Amino acid sequence: MNTYLISDTHLNHNNIETYCARPSNFTELIVKGWRRTVQKNDMVIHLGDVYIDKADGWEAIYPSLPGRKILIRGNHDMHHSCTWWMEHGFDFACDGLVFRHAWLTHKPAFRLPYGCQLNIHGHLHNIWHGFHRHVSAESEENRAFQRKKLNNDFQRLFALEYTNYLPVNFEKFISHPDKYQSRGPVPNPTANNL
Repeated sequence: MNTYLISDTHLNHNNIETYCARPSNFTELIVKGWRRTVQKNDMVIHLGDVYIDKADGWEAIYPSLPGRKILIRGNHDMHHSCTWWMEHGFDFACDGLVFRHAWLTHKPAFRLPYGCQLNIHGHLHNIWHGFHRHVSAESEENRAFQRKKLNNDFQRLFALEYTNYLPVNFEKFISHPDKYQSRGPVPNPTANNL
């Protein structure tokens, strides 16, 4: 069994195309990538913001997504209880989860629970490349964008925009933070040669 992470799918959310410069077929890309990557006995931990549209859109998608599904509710998921999410496609739903010494949340955490070494979160999307435009100047998101760094060294951002819209194996995500820009933007080593 493999464990995968995914976050901020925002399935069928047309405005997210503009906010995050996603391709118009991003929902299809996410669904196809999930099906291609995840096997029946695998587990997928979704770090929140599943879909933005009528529930019947989600109802049509989730039966085709393989694997056991765990949801960490995001700000766009709070309109339904954890129980509702478990009755509509997720094997378990909560607002935060300790998993393999990592505190999994939707928004960045300011502190870690005892025994945790990292906070893996979503919410900030492709902050290093423009998502900040739609937040207030005083927000944590804007401060992170200005500094090109998350507020705490223990934070790791999971952003679909930096994973080619694919779920990522948990261990690979932890082991290769720069590949997924989870600590901040990765400098282009060839930029100095231009």
